[in-house]
Amino acid sequence: MKVSAIICEYNPLHNGHVHHIRETRRHGATHIIAVLSSNFVQRGDVALLSKFDRAQLAVKAGADLVLELPVAFSCAAAEDYAMGGVSLLDQLGIVEELSFGSSTGDIEVMSLLTEASFSTTQIYGAKILDRMKAGDSYPAAVWEVVRQRYGNQVAGKMHDPNNLLGIEYMKALRSLGSAIEPFTVERRCVMHDSLEPQENFASATFVRKSILDGDLNYIGFVPTYTAKMIADRINEGRTATMRRMERAILYRMRTITEEEMMTLPDMNEALYNRFYAARNANTLDELLAAVKTKCYTMSRIRRALMCAMIGIRREALKVAPPYARVLAFNDRGRELMGIAQKRSRIPIHTSLAKLRDENAACRAFVKMEERASNVYGLAQREITSSEEDFRARIIKGGA
Repeated sequence: MKVSAIICEYNPLHNGHVHHIRETRRHGATHIIAVLSSNFVQRGDVALLSKFDRAQLAVKAGADLVLELPVAFSCAAAEDYAMGGVSLLDQLGIVEELSFGSSTGDIEVMSLLTEASFSTTQIYGAKILDRMKAGDSYPAAVWEVVRQRYGNQVAGKMHDPNNLLGIEYMKALRSLGSAIEPFTVERRCVMHDSLEPQENFASATFVRKSILDGDLNYIGFVPTYTAKMIADRINEGRTATMRRMERAILYRMRTITEEEMMTLPDMNEALYNRFYAARNANTLDELLAAVKTKCYTMSRIRRALMCAMIGIRREALKVAPPYARVLAFNDRGRELMGIAQKRSRIPIHTSLAKLRDENAACRAFVKMEERASNVYGLAQREITSSEEDFRARIIKGGA
């Protein structure tokens, strides 16, 4: 038995994701665990399809066991997103390999990039802060210091969006002293946020844009089962967009207190002041444009909005995920759950209600998930509530 894991969003699942799963299997994985983002994703947005729908697609694509990455981590900056996923997997006690995509497809190159990133942030933190004070965003500041130390070639590979999360995964493995081995699959043709498909591969950004624009250009770049689910959910009014939450977001920004705002992850006084100055914006676009600067990326701004809506505090990111919530599994996944029940340092279960009763830490994270599901329901044409989180049928597929 060789257990591999993939940390993912599948927003939505496309041909590139299927390629990654198949390559992980080809590399020797007999069992694959997918740690799937909750209903809110790392770019600071709502997921197009619910976590239950995306979990079902993951099993169809070849994953055996799908676990939920709690919303505090799924809607976090890359470093915290990666640490949350890696920490969850490390606590299971059954994962041997972490598989992720990269432009290089070479684990030795990724190791060098990880070392460059790790040493730069540890040794040259003051220089990074100086560049941020001069107006750079954190990623831009790190990139510039790396460029000065290692040259354009290394900095270019580190700044490649296809490599960023892989570097953070490897840094998290190192920080935790985890025995999980990293493995990387070369991404096929398409850059992370590219709107230009190649062959039968397209980025999730292209697929989402096509869907939201109401055209069918995405059809050739997703499996047939993804296309069918998207069509079904559109007809049912069950796809989600941040735009449908506009009035709720504007209300929240007009009424949130300074104390509440300053507890949000990645919030500082300067960013809070920009939000406060924009609090009476009349549209979401107006609000985002008023807060945006060179120093603050749009993803960071959107994450702050989503965390404010859900009520995620920075303290939530200081602890590891306290449980492993199962979203879907097949026969091999059932086998993994049986083994994990004996080895895991955290409880693993399909039921949020039962996980809520485990301990205080679990209870706090379940409450966050409940709030997130209530907010997510507002992003759909047909409004739903957190009841789905407690009543949803867990997908059980064949091996």
